[in-house]
Amino acid sequence: MHIVILGAGAIGRLLGVYLRRCDHDITFVEPRTEVVEAINGAGVGFMEQDATDPDAVVRVPARAVAHADEIRECDLVLLAVKSFDTLTAIRAASHLVSEESPVITLQTGLGNIEQMERVVDRRAIIGGFTFMAATALGPGIVRHGGTGKTYLGELDSRITDRLRNICDIFNRCGLSCTPVHRFMGRLWCKVIVYSAINSLSSILRVKNGQLIESMESITLMKRLIDEGRTVAEAHAVDLVFPDLYELLFTACRTTSDNISSMLQDILAGQRTEIDAQCGALVRFGTRAGISVPTHQTMVELVRLIERKETAIAA
Repeated sequence: MHIVILGAGAIGRLLGVYLRRCDHDITFVEPRTEVVEAINGAGVGFMEQDATDPDAVVRVPARAVAHADEIRECDLVLLAVKSFDTLTAIRAASHLVSEESPVITLQTGLGNIEQMERVVDRRAIIGGFTFMAATALGPGIVRHGGTGKTYLGELDSRITDRLRNICDIFNRCGLSCTPVHRFMGRLWCKVIVYSAINSLSSILRVKNGQLIESMESITLMKRLIDEGRTVAEAHAVDLVFPDLYELLFTACRTTSDNISSMLQDILAGQRTEIDAQCGALVRFGTRAGISVPTHQTMVELVRLIERKETAIAA
């Protein structure tokens, strides 16, 4: 199977490594020249979660291109770009997407599917998110940051043969993947939990596990989760996971040594996905007439940090 991965960031690389191990042909679409050159020159470098020795890097062959129009066809598209790049990425790759070659979004954020529907047929979109974690090391290397399940769902909530087949492919490649009926409710659960983890870890500049080492940070994350739950309930979102606190603690423990994706962006002087996470919950709260002051504060603090880091990098 030829699988195109839009975005060769940490999660994109990690998924590419797993899928390539099962002999699928992997092509990354990535605008950063240094990343394209690194992958084409030596493949994707992979380090296990507990590895620290640079010699422990295993090279997995893959191809990378700068533009999706360099690819004529494929069997599956994985969307692994940042939320603010969703529209640009799906427009460039729209010729690859059809019901027979669907696109799967694997992003933690709200609003991505709506952006995709502006460009491609809704029936060609499969919703998805993963609890796998990864850290990008250099232009073409990724370290496994934590193991977790991946959930995929048709937008009409049916469990189709197409969905089952893709989940089977993921499972055979070592990616624990489950087809689900209630995808949007599950996505909201992840966004609510990871909005707390990502924003606070970025502000404090700590690893995920350190967030549950003090009562102050635990209390703050619970407040963020409570606000997010209130917003979801106001919009009649079916929150599938019954205990979001448990999901929070599990996520922090299983990725305890991982640097969150948002903190990785901060440290690299890059734009974060705060608008698709805390920012999205603020917008949904406003629509429902609900105040979410803690989320609003997180948005403002992360934006200030972004500007500071950008100024330093310049």
